[in-house]
Amino acid sequence: MGLANAWILLGLVPVVVAVIVVPRLARRRRSSDAGVPVAHTGRLTRLPGYIAAVARMRGLSIAALLVVSLFIATAALLAARPVITSTEKPAKFTRDVVLCLDVSGSMTDVDIDVLERFKELSEGFEGERLALVIFNSSAAQVFPLTDDYDYIAEQLEAVRSSLDGTGEFGDAFGGTLTGEGASLIGDGLASCVLTFDRTDEKRSRSVVLATDNDINGTPIMTLDEAGAFATSRDVRVYGIDPSVTKPGDSEDSAEFQRVADSTGGQYFVLESADTVPTIVDGIEATEAALVDDEPKLIVSDQPTLFVALSIVLLASLLVLAWRARL
Repeated sequence: MGLANAWILLGLVPVVVAVIVVPRLARRRRSSDAGVPVAHTGRLTRLPGYIAAVARMRGLSIAALLVVSLFIATAALLAARPVITSTEKPAKFTRDVVLCLDVSGSMTDVDIDVLERFKELSEGFEGERLALVIFNSSAAQVFPLTDDYDYIAEQLEAVRSSLDGTGEFGDAFGGTLTGEGASLIGDGLASCVLTFDRTDEKRSRSVVLATDNDINGTPIMTLDEAGAFATSRDVRVYGIDPSVTKPGDSEDSAEFQRVADSTGGQYFVLESADTVPTIVDGIEATEAALVDDEPKLIVSDQPTLFVALSIVLLASLLVLAWRARL
């Protein structure tokens, strides 16, 4: 309803003017061709009826000129694309989730399930950001926090295929074997906590830590220390433990649960592969939150008033043309 419509409306002006002018010119031409000299016409022009007719035509001409002027002005305003501006403060999800996966040999099946489930979830994300960090004797970031869900799905599938043997080993495990030992949980969790950015923003931050807590070696940071570090950064830790059938079955699982609970997160025992979807759905439901996004200036075309006015003026011009022909 912008420039194109304005030109259409302007194009109608000659048509309407032709409707008014052409018939009058034709009548004048016919009258001049068939005209004969008449004496004493001054008396005729002084008749009240003649004077009224002339006044009526003059009034119609002035009105038509005024309507045409308004019509052209309205069309010009319409061609300028009148707009209104407003400020919108949209709401969006601000959940940041870091998948923190122990990729030691004992965790392969669990990691495959977790990656597959998060790949499915990424297809329904809207505003959430996801990152993936894997660790063994050292930690490696597969991809940083991002809401590019096509890229997330591609990377999750690449790591999953490497874990199940259908992909290239180096793609999944590069950078995770540079230290001494294996399954250094505290170092891995601390690395995942450091993945979060925008620390000055109010965002929900959670780490999904999948590990059997079977440490082999001496980490730089213990699991308790890493848990305290997560708490200091306002990061919740959700633990997935496949090593026991119920919480507290071992000293390691009791420690894992204590650390997860201390951060405000939760601890889950992985009884079977089917448990993973339930765990991840629970995390999603708990962490989902809407907050106001940055204000945005919205500019909207508003041609309705001028289009309606143009139609009214055009109709008025047609009425005046019809009256002028009477």
